[in-house]
Amino acid sequence: MRAGLITGKGQFELVEKEDPTPEADEVVVAVQRCGICGSDVHAYVEGWKYAPGICGHEWVGVVAAIGREVINVTEGERVTGALAPGCGKCLECRNDLSQYCRTAWSDYSGPTGPTSGGFAPFIRLKAERVISIPEGISTDDAALIEPASVALHAVRRSRLRVGDVVCVVGCGPIGLLTAQVAKAAGAGVVIAVEPDENRRKLAVTTGIDVAVSPGEELRGTLDELTQGLRADIGFDCAGIPQTMQQSVDMVRRGGSVCLVGVTSQDALISPLRWIGKEVSLDTSIVFTLEEMKATANMILDGRLSVAPLHNNDIVDLDGLGRTIDDLAERRIDAVKILVDPSAG
Repeated sequence: MRAGLITGKGQFELVEKEDPTPEADEVVVAVQRCGICGSDVHAYVEGWKYAPGICGHEWVGVVAAIGREVINVTEGERVTGALAPGCGKCLECRNDLSQYCRTAWSDYSGPTGPTSGGFAPFIRLKAERVISIPEGISTDDAALIEPASVALHAVRRSRLRVGDVVCVVGCGPIGLLTAQVAKAAGAGVVIAVEPDENRRKLAVTTGIDVAVSPGEELRGTLDELTQGLRADIGFDCAGIPQTMQQSVDMVRRGGSVCLVGVTSQDALISPLRWIGKEVSLDTSIVFTLEEMKATANMILDGRLSVAPLHNNDIVDLDGLGRTIDDLAERRIDAVKILVDPSAG
């Protein structure tokens, strides 16, 4: 089979891989859709040492084969996947930190993980890493369970309280989903901060209270809503160095910021302004399987609106490299593009 891999800065390759067969505790999934994640694009632009197993991690598919010990799923089930539960044996697990299990993380994004991600017709992985997808969620929408779970985990990691004034910086998929989860979690007002007009309109379409451009419009909106106090909490979902300081500047004294967007570049900050405001900082990445199940249910019952984000933009493997480059160079501005690795 062919698999798409980001192999360096500005480098994308279609490589030949053997069709996978499952070990005793594994499943092979026939991938139906896989979203292009912002981290895929960042890895391409910044030249990350990018693990093959996470190059295309927003996938949904049907179980094509199972190992002899697998009991949690059956062939023909529609599934998606994430980190496995803690192994119970590693140093982290023995210290009651199973959410940071080094075995699970290594299998997900380290040397022991899959040799390719969802940019391939098939993916082989540990059966404990997959969950079934509820009936009633379309295949295209199901491809957004993974990024929506990132948003859910971020809100849970944050210091959000019911009634808070929330700023979400960046209206890419993670920002749009984080804003919706914050609203569902009881935020009083959610403000999406985004320079692109079309993305601001999309934010309002998905139910966000207010969408503004950064700078004067944001300051005016915060002054009106908070009498100059500023936001209680900010979620930085932009994944660019410049917004880290900006996110701190838009929250009140004693407020908090949760960093969700990912970049490997250094960020210039003003420690004096952080310390002077006594701002609390949280960070968030990935999620648990239980959070993924909760996210799927929120999509199923309509609390999360994901269909407007993908807009039926679907490419095949032959067009994938060009599409990633187009996204990197901002020649296209689609919010979420899905890949059908079995097409073509």
